Parts: sequence; C-alpha cells; structure tokens
Amino acid sequence: MPLDANKLGALAGVVARDLDDIPDLPDFKAPHPGVYKLLISLVEQREINKKTALVVEYDVVDVIQLNEAEDPNDPNVVPGNKFSEAFWFNDADKIENTTSILKKKYGGLAEAVGSKNLLTIMTKMEGMTVKAIISNRPDEKKVDYHGKPRIYATTHEIVPAV
Repeated sequence: MPLDANKLGALAGVVARDLDDIPDLPDFKAPHPGVYKLLISLVEQREINKKTALVVEYDVVDVIQLNEAEDPNDPNVVPGNKFSEAFWFNDADKIENTTSILKKKYGGLAEAVGSKNLLTIMTKMEGMTVKAIISNRPDEKKVDYHGKPRIYATTHEIVPAV
C-alpha cells in the first residue's frame, strides 16, 4: 500500500524535493596513513555511551603524501571525507594522561593561536587548517558491515598548514 503524503504532515513539504537537489553527506572514513591537510571543523564535548568525551572532527582538505603502499585512488583518501577523534574524560585516574595526549597532539598550534593554555588552543583551533600525519588503528572488538575490524584514524604532529 503506498504511503499517503498527508500522513507526513508538515514534513511532506520538507521531503518533497528531487534527489538531485539534496546535497550529499560527506563520507566519514579513516584516511589511509600519510600526511594530510585538514580542516578542524568541530571541537565539542559529547556524551558517548554514557561517557564524557572531547570530540574533534576533521575534513580532509588535501592529500600531501601517502605511505608508499597506499593507493591514491582509494575512496578513503578523497578530499572532502570527514573523520573524528574522541578523547575520553570518564575515568578520573586517566584524565592526566588524556590531557598529556592533547598537549602532545595540539601543542604545535600554541604559537598560531597565541597561547600555551590548552583550553584556549582547543577553543581557537576550530576552523583552522592544519597539516597532520595520520596513522590507522584497527579495533578488533568492533567490525564494519563486511565483518572486518573497524579502522580509526589517529593524528600526529599537528601544525598550522601553510
């Protein structure tokens, strides 16, 4: 039985659009290991599975250099893809370690934002274009739709992009 558009109420006007007129969502994929130009698109606190996390989202702006074994035509290296990193603050015993990780990861932005205060760096880095080395780590506990371990991207040596 076909859906009656009247059942959608006010939403009928929102979804009554040609698919060609609706923008595509960016893919969230872990880029392959290499050096990338990234846009830090979002920095925010989130609750994920009842745990407090600081989440940083990145947009891939450009591929500077892939590791030798990587295929430059793979869809995971396409500029425009997004990925994120989460830093956990739910375990009081590990907070000092988490802030040390943040220091190491984002300390290279201190001069560009004009402060050595981690909070100031974190609040000013959203919207910055940076250069970063990316590595991958598989999570054997989580699998994708094909039964393969889920891959997460990790950024290193983040500096302002020139």
